Parts: sequence; structure tokens; C-alpha cells
Amino acid sequence: MKPHPHTLLATTGASPQVITETLYAIHHSNAQWPDALFLITTSFGKRKAVQGLLEEGHLQRLCTQLQRPLPAFDASHILVAPGADGQPVEDARSVADHEALANFIMTVVRDRTQASQGSLHASLAGGRKTMTFYIGYAMSLFGRAQDSLSHVLVSEGYENIPGFWFPTTDAPHRHITSRDTTLDASLAQVTLAPIPFVRHRHDLPQVLLQTGTAVNFAQLVQLINLGENPAALRLEVDLPAACIRLSTVDSDLHLVFAPKLLEMAFFTLMARCTVGGESDLTRPLKGNPEIGLSASLLQELLPLCGLACKDRLSDNLAALEDWNVTQGQLKDSTLEALRNGISDTWFDQRKNQLLTLFLQQLPASLARWVQPATIWDEDGQRLGREAIDKTPKKGGYGLHLEPHQIRIVDMPQR
Repeated sequence: MKPHPHTLLATTGASPQVITETLYAIHHSNAQWPDALFLITTSFGKRKAVQGLLEEGHLQRLCTQLQRPLPAFDASHILVAPGADGQPVEDARSVADHEALANFIMTVVRDRTQASQGSLHASLAGGRKTMTFYIGYAMSLFGRAQDSLSHVLVSEGYENIPGFWFPTTDAPHRHITSRDTTLDASLAQVTLAPIPFVRHRHDLPQVLLQTGTAVNFAQLVQLINLGENPAALRLEVDLPAACIRLSTVDSDLHLVFAPKLLEMAFFTLMARCTVGGESDLTRPLKGNPEIGLSASLLQELLPLCGLACKDRLSDNLAALEDWNVTQGQLKDSTLEALRNGISDTWFDQRKNQLLTLFLQQLPASLARWVQPATIWDEDGQRLGREAIDKTPKKGGYGLHLEPHQIRIVDMPQR
């Protein structure tokens, strides 16, 4: 994708005039003039845009009148949305076609906002109502601080008139006949209407901010909404498969996370404390490593390595060190931490690694329900869900989900 410093992106339908109207309004409002122009439309809309903007030359005519440079624009900049069958859609009318249209618009906006530089100005003046809704929603999801959204207002009588492209005094485009009435194009008022929007980019799963994958709009909305409805979540800690599975009660969502060995053991310990109502798993104090935490973590780590747990900490450490001689999966610093006690920084590293893993696939509002956190106060009382955004620094650790929402699949007995 060739980057452009400033891009105008618009949805269009049967009236490509919204493009010249928007550009005219941008000029007269002293907004940023685009270096490139891209349209999202249907096959029918593309034919209309090519005919009016390129073949009939209305885009060039506008730029000449305004003494503005012609934005980079040709037929390849007219993006035709696919239908449910993956083929260019002629006119989206089915539910499946509109789902495909939503995914396409979301993906285009995501790709156009990936770079930190440049700006995207999205216009929702044209196309079907669902198209304008989707592009506005996409900007709310992916828009950066420098991006903008607008509509264009055209004075009464001049909207949707085939012969009107923008206010002009030039013949033969000044006087337009419509419905047995002659209109003077120079008298039309065309105004840019900026639309403020809330930006949620910071809350999105990291994988959705990377190009190369299509955005599934319906699933993304479901994930965001689940952040406000955690009761529908089901979490499975599958030790034989060394993975964490997240689903919903109705099973229409199924995500799999594969942590590294240490994080898997750490997360399992958190899940067991939550299910068992054990409120004594706390973060080590600074400068005071905890041997007891090492012992508990080893009880989860050894089975993941295919090793049997023994009663003595020293025996478990010896078995793990012997295993690591051939496997080489653990760093010396990790073995030292397990031998001398878990420190506060080591504890935080495991938490942060898990959070990074979850944020790859989950919105931040949902990831917070499955990331390890303080869920008991210092007196051992379970904190309510309303406290998720203000959990105390001290207290017992676990997961914010309720015990019945968590299932642990243990290793088979040897």
C-alpha cells in the first residue's frame, strides 16, 4: 500500500457528486486538502464514479476552479466491496452482503490508519445508510488523534441533482435543469460538517491493528460487549494441551491462548486459587522473595514439563534442573528465582507477559477479566466486580471471573 500524507476516504453510491461537494467544502473550510482520494462503493457505484469523476472530468474541473492540486486518484482507488460470495457486489441487499461490507470497510479503515504518520479524513456523505454507519464506526474504532470524520451539507434543492457537482459560474455547468426548474449552481451552499467521534483504538486487540488479516466486525463487537458482560464468559485451563481457552455460554466464541511454560504455570496457579477460594496468594514485597510461592509454582510447572511432583522443594528443583539440561526451555535466571524465591519483579513479569498475550486477541476491556489481579482484600474478602478498575495494591491474587466460570483440566494420573 503506497502511503499518502493526507487521505480522503468516502463511501459512495449512485451519486459520486458527494466527492466533489466534499472537496469543495474542505477547500472553503480551510481543512487539510487531501493528497489522495479513495472510495468504497459497489460495482454500480464504481461505474458511476469513473464516469462522473474521471471520464466527464468533474474532479479535474473542481481542482482547476479551486486552484488546488489534483489528489492522486484513478480507477484503482475505487474499492469495490465484496459480497458474501467474495465477488464484487453490485448492490448489497442481503444480510450476508452487509456483513461482508462491514468487514471490508473496517479492514480498509484499519489499513489506512496503521501508520503513525499521515492523516485520514473519512466522509460519510454518500452510499447506503449502513455504509455510512460502518465507516463512522470504523473511525471510532481505529481512528488516531490526527484523523477526522465529516459530513457535507448541501443547500435545499441541490441535493441528489445529477447535474450539480459543486457551486460554479462556469458554463455549461452553472444552469441546471431539474424537475422542470432551472437552478443556478453558483447560488448553492456547500458546507463541511465535522463530526466529533470517540476513539477506542487503545482498547482494541493488538492483532486487529496489524495489516494482513481481515477485520471480523461482528466478532469484534461481540468481544467489546463481553467486556461489559463477563458473566457470559467461560474459561478453561487445559493442562494436557498447555493452553487457555476462552468461550461464551452459548459457545459462539472460542479463542485459544498458548502461553509459554512459566506463564502457563503462573496462570494455572491463579486459576486454582480463584476456584478454591484461596486468598493467600499475594505479590511478594520488594526485597523479600518468597520461597513458598516458588514451591507452589513448581507444583504447576513440573507436570507441564512431564515431571512428577515430590514433597520436597529441593527434589522438585533438582528434577527441573535435570530436565532443563536436555530441554533448555528455562533460563538460568528462572531457575535461580525458583531456587531463591519469587521476587516482586519476577511476579510482575509473568503478569505482564500474560496481559500481552491476552491483548493480542482481546480488547483491553475484556482482557482485564482474565488477567491475574488482586481479587481479595487484605482481610480475605472477595472484591466485587465493580472494583475491577480500582483494585487495591495489597491483597490476594486470582482471576476476576467467578469460580463456576473456570474449569481446570488436569494432567492424567501417571
